[in-house]
Amino acid sequence: MRIVMLLVVLLVSAGMTTAQDETPPLVKIGEVQGVIADDLADANTFDSPYRDQDVRVQGVVTNLIAINPGGRIVYGFFLQDSDGDPQTSDAIQVITGPGSNMGDYQVQVGDIITVQGEVEEYFDLTRLENVEFVSLDGQVDNLDEAVPALELNPPLTTPDDIYRYYERIEAMRVYLPAESVVVAPTHIFTSTNDTEIYVARHDHPLAGRDDVFARRVFRDVHPLDDGVVMDNLYRISVEGNILKVGDYNTNLPRFNTFDVLETPLTGNIVYAFGRYTLQIDSLPRFRHEVNPADNHPVPEIDRTRQFSVATFNVENLYDFYNDPFDREDNPGDTRLNYVPLSMVEYETRLTKLANQIISELNAPDIIGFQEIEYQDVCAGGGQVYGTCSDEMNNIDGMPDTLQDLAAEISLTTGGEIVYLVAGDPDSADERGISQGFLYRADRVELVEPTADHPIFGERPDDPAGSRFALNNEVANPKAFNASLGLGLNIFSRPALVGLFRIYSELDSEQFVDVYYSVNHLSSNPEENHTVREAGATYNLNLLADAGENALFIVGGDLNSFRESSEIALLEAEMVNVTAGNVPDAADYTYIFAGQAQVLDYLFVSPALADLMTGAHIQHINADYSYDYRLSVDEVYHAGDHDPVVAIFDLPE
Repeated sequence: MRIVMLLVVLLVSAGMTTAQDETPPLVKIGEVQGVIADDLADANTFDSPYRDQDVRVQGVVTNLIAINPGGRIVYGFFLQDSDGDPQTSDAIQVITGPGSNMGDYQVQVGDIITVQGEVEEYFDLTRLENVEFVSLDGQVDNLDEAVPALELNPPLTTPDDIYRYYERIEAMRVYLPAESVVVAPTHIFTSTNDTEIYVARHDHPLAGRDDVFARRVFRDVHPLDDGVVMDNLYRISVEGNILKVGDYNTNLPRFNTFDVLETPLTGNIVYAFGRYTLQIDSLPRFRHEVNPADNHPVPEIDRTRQFSVATFNVENLYDFYNDPFDREDNPGDTRLNYVPLSMVEYETRLTKLANQIISELNAPDIIGFQEIEYQDVCAGGGQVYGTCSDEMNNIDGMPDTLQDLAAEISLTTGGEIVYLVAGDPDSADERGISQGFLYRADRVELVEPTADHPIFGERPDDPAGSRFALNNEVANPKAFNASLGLGLNIFSRPALVGLFRIYSELDSEQFVDVYYSVNHLSSNPEENHTVREAGATYNLNLLADAGENALFIVGGDLNSFRESSEIALLEAEMVNVTAGNVPDAADYTYIFAGQAQVLDYLFVSPALADLMTGAHIQHINADYSYDYRLSVDEVYHAGDHDPVVAIFDLPE
């Protein structure tokens, strides 16, 4: 206590004051926000000239908001008062969380109030915290007349122009005109239970494209991108945290890509997670313009003369059974697990995936999967259809989740379509995520491996064999890995390679042998290129081991953009099945931050490319609202990636 009192005395004697000693100055909100000069660069990181100082401000309450930083709900509001300066924002967000004292006053939209608080730059959002209520100074009769919403119309020039535009309207009331286009569906951030969509203005050039399926945002370098390298900042993030006041479980409704908003969006602009976002205060009317799944769909094939192969990232397909042999597999611990919330959710995902494979992919002959859980404690099936044991690990050598999926497909089709499962537990990473195969029992079989096979045999000359015993196993399919140096492996999830014999019918003499290396390369397409280059090179070495005329596929979630160095390595020796075979408007497998992009690939050897008759990306997941995932009666959004399918002729 004596130390604290002495500190106060010293501060006062030095000319400094405390909050109790002096009333903070009453300043205009625009002064707090600061002037955004026409030549200011990186305006999104601009700091208030009053940062870390206490101020008093007066304005009209235009909206309330609820946010969830770090697992706790915090409330706030927006305060706006014009200063007539177009280079300053007229509004500010006020947080009434811990440290604030609003007394008995209940914040109401339309109130004119004075508050004081500390100016904070919260991840570059200027706001007031530790707020005290000062006075209720009146109330506006009509908010739209007193504080008319500004039309949200960012420039289509440079990133700096766009950042300056948004910084000058931060926290202000704005509206987006009707007929704006949804360019990315409702997405949920599960850690905070917040939802988001991305939209483009009705008068942006993409909104007027003749092809409805082209009315979306493609990541830079795509043929349908706008041609300006600026990260497509014309796309507008929209969230619903204003709507959460009173009930934080309120989320945006089911928007899909290509939907059109029939009424305006109104709300306030905030800056969070490196982007400006429109927080809307009411829900618009909207219409579904087209079904994304109709964009270059997979056709049925003639199985007497054709076969098809797919790659499918099924987004953390975990069952609801705790693996007693894996200390990381705890449904209550999601740090390394993505366990479904319930057994019902797991069964729903199985049903949806089965229906997608049957009706949307037309039951490919071979499917290479990524993001399956490699857990093998159930025999004759998985948790749903098998017999599980807490006493025996690797009970039948097959991943339980794929066994359940195969059983679901068979049950759904009345036994007409039967898949067999193939995998290798060595292909799993530390959290149990792995690759695996399903292949049709009516016309495909695994080729029996031999000890002298250059890939599936003992590989005595494999330079990585001394460290990675999996490389020397005699097995089909078989996982592979190698060292990158500095304690790193090429694959965090070892590549899984299978050799399949595909018949027109099982008792036919017409068949073809196809190698398939399914991969899930290191994440983050913007980084880790050296690791993924090594993965691409390793696959090309396997192609060389298979022989010059081998029919070889390298596929999976390669976590790589088209222009990346690792994709260039593969394209130098193999054929990308979707390049030139999929319309530009259908050429994407994933959506991130509102931008469509390709992460999933099928590359084929030149000999196999000669047999190819078509390629498709089946758009059944990425373009649909997250809440489809909860509906067992709807086929869409069983995961977040769209599968790629290639069709080939059987050689005569």
